[in-house]
Amino acid sequence: MADLQLRGVRKAFGDTPVLRGLDLDIADGEFMVFVGPSGCGKSTLLRLIAGLDEASGGEIRIGGERMDGVAPADRGVAMVFQSYALYPHMTVAQNLGFALRMAGRPKAEIAAAVGRAAEILQLSPLLDRLPRALSGGQRQRVAIGRAIVREPRVFLFDEPLSNLDAALRVQMRLELARLHQALGTTMIYVTHDQVEAMTLGDRIALFNGGRLEQVGPPLEVYERPRSRFVAGFLGQPQMNFLPLAQLAAADRAAFLGPSDAMDGEWVLGVRPDHLQLLDEGQGLAARVERLEHVGDAALAWAKLDAGDATLAVRLAPGGALPVAGARVSLRPQPGRVHAFDADGIARPLSAATAIATEAAATQPA
Repeated sequence: MADLQLRGVRKAFGDTPVLRGLDLDIADGEFMVFVGPSGCGKSTLLRLIAGLDEASGGEIRIGGERMDGVAPADRGVAMVFQSYALYPHMTVAQNLGFALRMAGRPKAEIAAAVGRAAEILQLSPLLDRLPRALSGGQRQRVAIGRAIVREPRVFLFDEPLSNLDAALRVQMRLELARLHQALGTTMIYVTHDQVEAMTLGDRIALFNGGRLEQVGPPLEVYERPRSRFVAGFLGQPQMNFLPLAQLAAADRAAFLGPSDAMDGEWVLGVRPDHLQLLDEGQGLAARVERLEHVGDAALAWAKLDAGDATLAVRLAPGGALPVAGARVSLRPQPGRVHAFDADGIARPLSAATAIATEAAATQPA
């Protein structure tokens, strides 16, 4: 096992910057998830750690050792890709032991390593099968097992579940979590799927445009986003955003209460789970446009009378459901509103109120 330190890591392809000076520490034995939209640099950083690409600047250390000039095979890492990349003419056992055979390991050592990996991944009954006789989930387990037999210091996963259907992805998430618990090895997992990020990672690192927007435990990042980007990326449906400019003073008071009278280029954010749908006259006036049933709950989409925003509200199971066209009021749960300044940076509502009050006081009479 090993920890990792990234200091000022940069990568550019020609004149196009992809990573813009990243600093990140990953602890020994940690399960770290890199998450973000396509093209944000997360897979590029994984390839730099693996040594498959060369950084344009900065330092990468694994176990305290700088990786400058160290070949991929000598870094003590094993990478699992989105593609299974199994040898079709080899059995499961032969695929699992291929890297050790190429390294000239004794047959007894190879057999023992393959047996351990197969037991961990529940592949023992399948060792004599060819890949074409396996399901997608079984093939992915073989690909992971091929990495396990190498006993790396760090596992690198590049969107390994993207080719699986929804049910298999849930199953494989559980198996990956169990694998990390059993091995205790440092793991770095790249995904654009926020569910995978929230359920697998000890911490998540959220990328945006080659920069790290926020790093922390999944629930901490979800509950206390540092920017509008983070707030909007995590959560399904995403956080509701409401520009203050669309609300008159009376509507702001109905939504926030008189103690949080704000002004300026601020944007309010509230998650569908934290928004209450009430009878008309008890909050911000709106009309229900659509109702969606999502299993154990329902989502109501309500268009505000003020401005043109449509907000999502997650309704508790078992309660009375509104009908499309119904007149309602929206009000956030106390303490659940986020405020973002003109630069998209999260600010406490109290700070937003203070800034607005100070700005109003400086205006000429």
